[in-house]
Amino acid sequence: MSQSKVILAYDFGGTKVGIALVDTSRTILKRSRIQSVRVSSSDLLSQVIEEGKRLLGSVGNCELIAVGIGICGVVFSDHIEVVPNLSGAEDLDIRQIIADAFHVPAVMENDVKAATLAELRQGNLNGTDYGLYINFGTGISAGFTVGDHVMRGHNGAAGEIAYLTQNRQDPDTFKSGHASFEEFASGSGISRRFLEDHGQNLTAKEIFEVSKLNPEAKDLVSEACDEIGHQVANLATMWNPERIVIGGGMSADYDIIHDAITAKLEECVAYPPTVVRSHYLQDASLYGAIELAFSACT
Repeated sequence: MSQSKVILAYDFGGTKVGIALVDTSRTILKRSRIQSVRVSSSDLLSQVIEEGKRLLGSVGNCELIAVGIGICGVVFSDHIEVVPNLSGAEDLDIRQIIADAFHVPAVMENDVKAATLAELRQGNLNGTDYGLYINFGTGISAGFTVGDHVMRGHNGAAGEIAYLTQNRQDPDTFKSGHASFEEFASGSGISRRFLEDHGQNLTAKEIFEVSKLNPEAKDLVSEACDEIGHQVANLATMWNPERIVIGGGMSADYDIIHDAITAKLEECVAYPPTVVRSHYLQDASLYGAIELAFSACT
């Protein structure tokens, strides 16, 4: 009996690595998740490679043909940069290590650019001329599209909007070691600010939930969403996209974020684009890694 062909997809996020084994029709056969907080990159790589091999062994009679890797940071051909969430990652050739472990081609790209590719090929940016995907989760990042291309920028750093400053006097610049927009309005930023201001260690999801009854949480959520709306309106003015897609972990509270964004778009942007939720909900980066693997097969 002939072997079925499969691909492996890795999504290295801010706090976890999502792993999927996928057939050639893009159906996920098996999936798993490994926590990446307080784990060195070398140890994490050993774990995810072992888990990938375990998934392969669990289905039997299959041939791995490629691996796709989405990872936070600025991705180069043999290394990554600007990746504070993965200790030691900048010193490793992660793509080559994984390719050697499985003896198949491997393609690696920034996780949000990968998510943008998935939305462009199979999701809610498909058919657009100019598009914008924005990931709101542990961090904040964006992907810009033109036709069937995801824009990388001169250094591969297009869309690193975590470093947008809030105003001309904002001291939290890249040079000072900060990511102003992300620290203020991402899931991790919202959680950290609530802990600092109110002494409660809640996740962003929990803060959004209690904001319906808790005035302190409501004020913080409103403040963060107002900043999100402001920054997205500036991006829409700059890029003039046909459609904006919102993804990432915070998209679980999509209605609140959507309303804040559309209000600012209508107020500030000459040609406001439509705003929709990710076709893949909170899994766009994993599906992006799947698309990267298929890119290796063509």
